Amino acid sequence: MIQSPLKDSRMSTKMLLLLVSFNFYAYATSPPIINITIEADIYDYTQEILAGKSPLEIDDFSGEHAQRDVIEVILVQQALALGGIELNFQFTTGHYDSRNIRLLQQGLLLINFDSMWLSSVERLQEDIYISDPLIRKGEYWAGLYTSVEKVNTLKINSLADLQQLTITSNKHWPVDWETLSKIKPKKLIHQEEWVSMAKLVSLGWIDIMLAPFTHSKPFSYQGEQYKIMAIEGVKIALNDSRHIIVSKKHPYGERTFNALQKGLKILRKRGTITKAYQQSGFFNEQVKNWHIINAEMLND
Repeated sequence: MIQSPLKDSRMSTKMLLLLVSFNFYAYATSPPIINITIEADIYDYTQEILAGKSPLEIDDFSGEHAQRDVIEVILVQQALALGGIELNFQFTTGHYDSRNIRLLQQGLLLINFDSMWLSSVERLQEDIYISDPLIRKGEYWAGLYTSVEKVNTLKINSLADLQQLTITSNKHWPVDWETLSKIKPKKLIHQEEWVSMAKLVSLGWIDIMLAPFTHSKPFSYQGEQYKIMAIEGVKIALNDSRHIIVSKKHPYGERTFNALQKGLKILRKRGTITKAYQQSGFFNEQVKNWHIINAEMLND
C-alpha cells in the first residue's frame, strides 16, 4: 500500500539501515513499514492514477502520465498482495536511479519497483533475486524523443540520418547504451538521471533521447522545465527482457521474492500485465508499423 512520501530525498545509508532494522523487529506485531526510494515525478504520477484508491483496486491503467515505470509501481504491489505478503510501503522521493542497485545489494532497499534489464542485473545474483519478466524479450520498443522545436524538422529515415545527431543516455543502462553505441551517433553523451536528459533535449542542447511511447499521439513527456516529443514514424528495438529485483540481504527479501513470483504468475495468467502496458501506451498499436531504425543490427 502506498503511503505519503518522506520529504528528505537525501536519506543517508545509516538512516536506511536503522529503518530496515527497526521495521524487522516491529513486524512481530504488525505488517512492516518498508521504505522504498522512488523518483519524485514517478511517485506523483502514480498518485494521479490511484486517485485515492488502493493499488489493488486499479483495473484501468490509462492516464496522461501512465508511463511504464508508473504502471510498474502498481503492478508490483498487486503481485505482492496476490502472492500473500502484507507490507506497508513508505516512499522516499528523490533522484535514486543510480543509487538503488547499490542499496539493494547492501540490503538497505527491499525491492525496486522499476523493472530492470536482465543483462544489467544477472551478474548481481549473489546479492539479488530476479523475478520472472514483466516485459519479455522482443516486447520493448522505444521512441526517438526530441524538443518541441525540433520534432518537425529532424528527419530520420535511416541509420545514416541518426548518425548525424547527438544522443544522450546512461552508460549504466547497458541495453540502451550498447544499442546506441552500435548506431554510432555524432556524439553519445552520458547523463546519470532521466530528468536531466529530458531537460537537455528539451533545451535543444542534445538532439535525441530514447523513451517509451505514451498512450496517445502526440507521444510526449512533460515535467518541470522540460517537454520532449517523439519523432513520427521511427522506433528503436531494445532486445532484452525487464525484471523486478529483490534484495537477498534484506530481512524480508526471500519471503517478498516468493510472494512476488507467485503474484506475477497470477497477473500474467489473468492478462493483467499485458493489459496494463497496452492501456498505458507502452505496448502501442499506433506504432506497430513504424520503421525500426536499427532492424539490421538486431541479429548482430
